[in-house]
Amino acid sequence: MPLPVIVRHPTRAIAGLLLLAGANASAATADASVPASVAAPVFVEYQLASPKPDLARIKAAGIEKPVLKFGMIKLTDCAPLVVARELGFFAAEGLSVAIEVQANWKVVQERVVSMELDGSHMLYNHPIGARIGYLGQAKIISPFNISINGKGITVSTALWKAMQDKEPGLKEPGYALPVTATSLKAIAKERFAVGNPLRFGMTFPSGSHNIALRYWLAAGGVNPGFYEGFNDPVGKKDADVLLSVVPPPQMVANLTANSIDGFCVGEPWNQQAVRDGTGVAALGDQYVFNGGPDKIFATAEEWADTHPNTMVAVVKALIRANQWLDESTEHRKLACEMLANKAYIGANVEVLAESMLGTYQYQKGDRREAKDFNIFYRRFASFPFKSHTVWGLTQARRWGMIPTAMPDAWYAEVADRITRTDIYRKAFALLLAEGKVKAEDLPADDYQSSPAEAFIDHIAFDPRQPNAYLQKFAIGLK
Repeated sequence: MPLPVIVRHPTRAIAGLLLLAGANASAATADASVPASVAAPVFVEYQLASPKPDLARIKAAGIEKPVLKFGMIKLTDCAPLVVARELGFFAAEGLSVAIEVQANWKVVQERVVSMELDGSHMLYNHPIGARIGYLGQAKIISPFNISINGKGITVSTALWKAMQDKEPGLKEPGYALPVTATSLKAIAKERFAVGNPLRFGMTFPSGSHNIALRYWLAAGGVNPGFYEGFNDPVGKKDADVLLSVVPPPQMVANLTANSIDGFCVGEPWNQQAVRDGTGVAALGDQYVFNGGPDKIFATAEEWADTHPNTMVAVVKALIRANQWLDESTEHRKLACEMLANKAYIGANVEVLAESMLGTYQYQKGDRREAKDFNIFYRRFASFPFKSHTVWGLTQARRWGMIPTAMPDAWYAEVADRITRTDIYRKAFALLLAEGKVKAEDLPADDYQSSPAEAFIDHIAFDPRQPNAYLQKFAIGLK
C-alpha cells in the first residue's frame, strides 16, 4: 500500500538543528555546542491525511476490531501513534484509527482499564502500578515500547541562579553535563528550615517522570521522600523536597506562577519554559539513565486477549512508525509538523523541533547536540524489554510503593505478566517476512543489563538480581 500524499504549506524557519539519525553517540559526548552556521530548516503547515484501510487485510489477518480509538497526551513522544495514522501504517494493516487527546495520565489509565480506549500512549510504569495494586488494581499489558530517554528536568530561573551560587562552574559558558542535584542539597535544607520547601512537579505517581526526577535528586543526596504503601498518593515521608502531580501541558504555567520550583516532563514543555525565559533545562534524562524506558503503547489485558490479531496488527504498524522516525532528519521534521497540528499537540513547531531534531536548548542560546534525547527505534528502542519492567519495579520498591521486600523471582513473574514480548516478536516476524524490517533489529533476549556508565550515579543494573541492585543505593528502601 503506497504512502498517502502529504499536503504541506510553507511557513517560517528556526535556528539550525541537526539529527544524525542512526548515530549511537553516548550521552557523555552529547554536549557539544551546535555551530550557528548550521542551516535552518523550513517548516510547513501540515494538513491531516485520510488514509484508507486495506479492507482485504481485515479478512486475511483475521482482524477482530478494525475501527479503533487510541489515547495520547500532548508530548512529542506520542509521535509513533500519529505517524502510524498519518502515513497509513495502521491503514495498511486494515485498521481505521482515531487518536484522541486525553486530559492527564490518570484519565488515560482509567479509560484504558475500562476499554473506552482500545489502547494508548502511556507511561511505562502505568501497568506496573496497576498490576501491583498501587492506588488500585488493574491488568494492563504492554506489547510495545514507544521510546527510550526523552524526558527533561527543568528548574526555575531563580532556582538555577541559586544552584549557580552553590556551584560556580554552572556560570561558565558550556559548563559540563550532566548537571547533578548536589547543589540542591544545601538549598533544600535552607528552604525547608524557613517553611518554604522546594517543590517539583511530575506527571503521575506511578510514572516515568516521577521516577527519573527521584533518581536524579537521590543521586545528588536529596531525599525525594517515601510512599507509605499502596494507598499513599503523595510520597513525602522523610522528604527534603515536595513532589506533586501536574499535567504536562500545565507545567510551564505552574513554574511561571511560582507554584513549583522545577519539574520533570517530556517535551515540548521543557523547551517551552526555556523559550519563555521562565526556566532552565538542567538536563535530559539520557544523563540520568541513558537507555531508560519512558513511554509504551498499552492496552487492557482483556482487550488484548479478546483481539489478538488486531493487537499484532497494531504493533506491526507501530514498529514501522518507530523505524521511520529514526531513519532521517526529514522524517523527524515531518513528524514535528504533524504534531504541531491542533488535532495532536497543537504547539509551536519550532518548540517541538528543539528536542526532536537531535539538539537540545538548555538556556536561550545554549543549544547542544543531543542525539540520544529521543530514541524510537535504534538501540532496540521499540522492543518491550522485560528488564525495563524489572527496573521500574525496583524503583517502586525503592520509594515505598511496594511496601515490603519481594524475592527476585517475583520481579520476573510480574514482568512476564505485564511485558508481552511474545506479541512484539510475532509482529516483527510478520514484518520480516514482508521485507519491511531487518533481522538484526530484533534483540535475542527479553532482558538487557545496563552498565554503570548508563546511570548518573554509576550503579550498574542487572535485571536478574533486583534485590542486590536495591542494596547499592544510599537513599532508598531495600
